[in-house]
Amino acid sequence: MTTKHPVRAVMTTPVDQLAPGTPFKAVVALLEARGIGGAPIVDEHGRVLGVVTQADLLTRKLPHRGLGPGARRGRRKAEAVFAADLMSTPAVTVGPDDDVVRAVQLMETHHVHRLPVVDGDGALVGIVTRADLLRVFLRPDVDICHEVVGEVLEREMCVDPRTLNVTVHDGIVSISGVVERYSMIPLIAALVRRVDGVVEVREHLKADLDDRGVRQDGPIASGLFGGRSARNP
Repeated sequence: MTTKHPVRAVMTTPVDQLAPGTPFKAVVALLEARGIGGAPIVDEHGRVLGVVTQADLLTRKLPHRGLGPGARRGRRKAEAVFAADLMSTPAVTVGPDDDVVRAVQLMETHHVHRLPVVDGDGALVGIVTRADLLRVFLRPDVDICHEVVGEVLEREMCVDPRTLNVTVHDGIVSISGVVERYSMIPLIAALVRRVDGVVEVREHLKADLDDRGVRQDGPIASGLFGGRSARNP
């Protein structure tokens, strides 16, 4: 596997946090003073109960008509006096050792801009925002190149990196040369795209053997190139 960045590498700590009984105006004051869009609500043991955001606060200004769950929830927040009634719950959280890719997926799935980072007991240890995750793309080109060569080509694909030419400029990876089999080319490109900081992959690879018409039969052995019997159809 390529070396991935854990959430702990980009999270912010210590975290501005609120108690469930924090008054409405105190919540507004904290977010304004800190210049943040939201904050986690924690209990007396530091466990995350929910998250309150500027959007939650602004529900007070909106009409909430109807009888559905969304309307009832909107009215509850519009009439809220304390953080416990303002917060969105349950909070969508992530672990400090989770991959940053998982954090991105959670944000996209749940349409949130920040994730409390919690330990195994659910206690708050940090927070990660979309801005934090974008730091991955500030990774130096030389670091990206070293990972592509050392981890992807040499370690994962068992390719002699001296047989290929790899350059990285502004996160764009260009890779050219000749590999053993055609089927290796899309796999190399896919693995390079997974490297943190890669913006684009420009692949100019050729193969000694075109194995696109080869059918694989028999049991599959472990390992990338291990033990498949093949014959031409």
